[in-house]
Amino acid sequence: MTKEASASMKKLKIIQWYTGEIARHQIRVIAASPSMELVGAYVHHEEKDGVDAGEIAGIGPLGVRATNNMDEILAVDADCVLYNPPTERYNEIIPILASGKNVISIIAGWNPKKRSCYSAILDACETGQSSLYGTGLNPGLSYELALLASSICTDVDSIYIKTCEPQASLSEVFLQMFGFGKSEEELSGGERGAYGIFARSLHEITDLLCEELGLPHDGTAFAYQFEPATQDYEDKIVVKKGTMAGLLLKASTTQGDKPVATIELRFLLGSEYVRESWLADGPRHGWLEIDIKGTPGSRLTHEIYADEDVIGTWSTGTKAINAIPFVCEAKPGLVSPLDLPLGRML
Repeated sequence: MTKEASASMKKLKIIQWYTGEIARHQIRVIAASPSMELVGAYVHHEEKDGVDAGEIAGIGPLGVRATNNMDEILAVDADCVLYNPPTERYNEIIPILASGKNVISIIAGWNPKKRSCYSAILDACETGQSSLYGTGLNPGLSYELALLASSICTDVDSIYIKTCEPQASLSEVFLQMFGFGKSEEELSGGERGAYGIFARSLHEITDLLCEELGLPHDGTAFAYQFEPATQDYEDKIVVKKGTMAGLLLKASTTQGDKPVATIELRFLLGSEYVRESWLADGPRHGWLEIDIKGTPGSRLTHEIYADEDVIGTWSTGTKAINAIPFVCEAKPGLVSPLDLPLGRML
């Protein structure tokens, strides 16, 4: 039976891989969906092992016991894994794909062609007849909207994506991973410095834009500016005044010394912890501005708004859930946004 026929005849079976804030939102959405059912949950912390996934998500029991045993969860029959690790872990993604499960991730899978494990990813997709798709807000919706904005252009010269993203609603794990509270010296180099944390993932997106639009490119560039906290923050983590409360990151795919596709990312704890002047050159409206230089030029802005009790970062998880039916029907292999029906994906 083909993947298309199988997906259309039954509820899609979903495994939630890791159960942080965004993942708990995903569990709640899947539990309420008439077309999907949660069949498994993989957890990192031992205290969650054996706990019902519904209880982890703050709703009633779902009859799905979480496990931290990878062999056990890989043996579960499922159509798709929602993969939400704190860092990119292809050593986990590859066996998931090989086990016959599609993977949708908000932290990996956007465009791993330059990674040493890329051939192993493709082999796993072939073995499991499965697909890998990376999505979210940024990366994710940001570059998908750039592709949409370019659709009115007969020629595209360059793409510039500018974002401003408050992150205080993220979990403690992600706030620490992204460098909040570190000194400028700590962020200046090494695997856990700004380049190590951000450059490769952002370049995967700028490369992807060039590949999808056929724009010549032969290199990359990366730069960042440190923004010290204007006051102490003591909540999920401790950020002392003078340590990192914001980063201005600029990653480009280039042709010669000319930027062709660029992501400029203002990454901040919250507007009250950085200087107003640091925010002044951000998007004109909302969190995202896209500028396509071409014939004609094309510019988009995007805003996320919600009631106060709705966490904006949940949108990242919802974006992944909305992709599930399409990824389950996609051909095996690495899936690009242009492989999916953009009308719904956007």
